[in-house]
Order: sequence, then C-alpha cells, then structure tokens
Amino acid sequence: MEKKINILVVPSDKGGCGFYRSLEPHIYLDKLYGDEFNVEITYKPDYSNLASFDKYQIVHIHKGLCPDMRIFWMFLAYCKSKNIKVVLDFDDNWQLNKDHPSYLAQVKQNYPLLLCTNIKNADYVTTTTDIFADKIKKVKGDNRVVVIPNAIDPEDKVVSAPKNKSSRLRIGLVMGSSHLKDVEQLKGLTNMLKTVGLLDRVQIVLCGFDLGGTVSVMDENGEIKGTRPITPKESVWTKYEEILTDDYKIVSPQYKQFLQSYIPNAQYPNVENEPYRREWTKGLNEYMSHYQNVDVLLVPLDCNNFTEVKSELKFVEAGFTHTAVIATDFGPYTIGSINMLEKGGNINKEGNCILIDPTKAHKAWFKAIKKLVDNPELVTLLQENMHNTVKDKYNIRNVTKTRAEFYKSIIE
Repeated sequence: MEKKINILVVPSDKGGCGFYRSLEPHIYLDKLYGDEFNVEITYKPDYSNLASFDKYQIVHIHKGLCPDMRIFWMFLAYCKSKNIKVVLDFDDNWQLNKDHPSYLAQVKQNYPLLLCTNIKNADYVTTTTDIFADKIKKVKGDNRVVVIPNAIDPEDKVVSAPKNKSSRLRIGLVMGSSHLKDVEQLKGLTNMLKTVGLLDRVQIVLCGFDLGGTVSVMDENGEIKGTRPITPKESVWTKYEEILTDDYKIVSPQYKQFLQSYIPNAQYPNVENEPYRREWTKGLNEYMSHYQNVDVLLVPLDCNNFTEVKSELKFVEAGFTHTAVIATDFGPYTIGSINMLEKGGNINKEGNCILIDPTKAHKAWFKAIKKLVDNPELVTLLQENMHNTVKDKYNIRNVTKTRAEFYKSIIE
C-alpha cells in the first residue's frame, strides 16, 4: 500500500476495557505494522470540530458514550459523508442484568437505547466472540460485525513468569467488583473442603481485593445529596471474602483480626501455609502476576443475558499462565472448551478444563476440586491442554495481524 492508513483511537478510559480493547491493541498495531498505519490515540476528541477528523481514514471508538450524544451522532453522519470509516468496539452487553451494580445508573441514563443507536449508525462493529457478534448483528441489521478476540502477549515478562512454589494446591479467583452473583454460587464450598480435611492441602486465593469506591448519601426524603468513601464492611470484596472463608471460620482468630484490619497490600506472616490468602488489587502492568499464586482458576458464572455474551478472557489468561480452569458450562466458557470430567466419571485426556453444570450447587465445584487434589497429574494436564488451546489463537501478534487485515479491507 502506497500511503499509510491514518487511524484515530478513542478509548473509553485509561484502564479496564479502554486499555484491553482499544489502547493496547493499537499500540501493537503501531509496533508491528507501523509501516502501514499511523496510529493516534486521544481520550478527548473534539466532536464539535468535525473538520479535525478529515485526516483519518478510520476512527476506532470503544462504545461511543458521550456527554452529548447528539453531537456524537452528528460526528457519525459527518464521517459517513467523508467516507471516514467509524469502527465501534463492544465487549459487554449494552443491557446490564438487574443484579449488576451499575444497572440503575444505566437505566437512568438510557444507555441501552443510546448504544443500540451507535451500533446502527457505525460503519463496523468489532467484538469479542461469535456469540456476541450474533446478538449485535440483530441490532445492526447487517453483517458488518467482526470478531477480534481479546489477546495476550506471551513474551510479556509478567505473563511468562513461573508460578511461586507452594506445597498446597492454590484455588484462585481473579476478577473485578461486579461478580457477587457469580461468587455466591460457591457458598458452602469452603465448609465442604474443611469437613473432609482438604483445607490442609489447598489454599483459596482471592485476587484483586480493593477498598476503593464511594456510596451515595441520601437525605430523609431518599434524595441523593452526595457521596462518601466506602467502608471495608460495605465493600463487595469483603462479601467475596466472607463467602470464601465461610465467614472467617476457616482461619485462626489472629488471622481474622489481621484480615479485618484491612491494611492495604499487607500480607500475613507465613501466609503460604494458610488455607486462605488475600491478594490486593494490582496495576494494569502487574495484573497478570496474580496467576503466579494460582494453580487452578475458579470461574463461576451466573447465567443471564449479560454474562452469556462476555468474552472467554479467563480461559485466555489461564492458558497463557499455565493455570488449570474449573468454569461454569455457559456462554463464553462453551467456546473452545473440552470438559475433562465426562459423565460417569471418565477422564478425557484431551480436556482443557472442568465444566460445571450451571444447575448444580457448590457440591459440583467441591467434587471437581477434590478430584484435582487427589490427582495432581490432572492439574498439570489441564494446564498444558489449555495453554495449547490459546497459545496461537489469542497471541496478540496473530490477533493484531487479523486487525491489520480487517482495517486494510474496509478502505480498499
């Protein structure tokens, strides 16, 4: 191609979705295909100055939520008149489940209608999975929806770092703050592990513990009059911890007192020998280091329309960090998965995970963990099989090649 393609990238934020779906993918595009693309990144585009977009052939935007959507829609119309291709990226359902902590705010702001309007008016939409792509196509009314999955760089030193040594099988959860309904599926699990004496052989690891955030302050009429910092007891992370420790019954009084002192980033002495371990939240560049203390990742999923179209990112993270997976057999975890534990108790040695029937209670999770504790060779097999599943398909170099080819195709 004689001229470089000029691309403007507008992430939704500097962390989370904005980082993984917009910022990092285009940093790699510039790094690997800089001879074909000029990549510019801005968090505050001037939608009121439409002529400022004339130098771009493609504008990539994550979702496209703006304070004034009318101005944004004028921008979309202008780009169409100038043959500037607007590519919107969606990685989550625009319709939150009622149990999601942001549900009420979303309804108040009428986000579902706004986002569906964006989908209809954009030239193309990129997303994470075929499951979500099919849903988006029903709104968009055409096939201009392209799957570009989440990806990881296996050469990243944090990703490729070996696991820390442990005499216990470490059963971990690595997640954000919107998964209470998911974690609630594990109520009673820890007590069952304790009852059969397995807590001497395993360690439950909760990764990402965070006490940030605020809560609304109401007046006597129920009107919001401000916000205040959240207290540790109010934090969803404390609720996670209460579930995973059976209300702290599996730890000593001394350890319970330490945990409830909530000292940021502090770690209990000799924590490697405790049945429970808290890992505080890490920055984006260190996030994947959580997996250095996790041998088996638990991925419970509440089954609803929102979670059905989430990405298989936990499979990807686990595969690149050589971590075994036990997951709910639903939505994203039906993608590329092969259940090792077949009906009747047979072992499928080609299995890359253990899938839990979503209609089963915590007993099914217990049985899966016990199977791995009693047969550690299966842990190693799961780790290797999942690694082989993801190592090529979700390698950021291969995914970036797909993105580069897609971008070139839409302007040729």
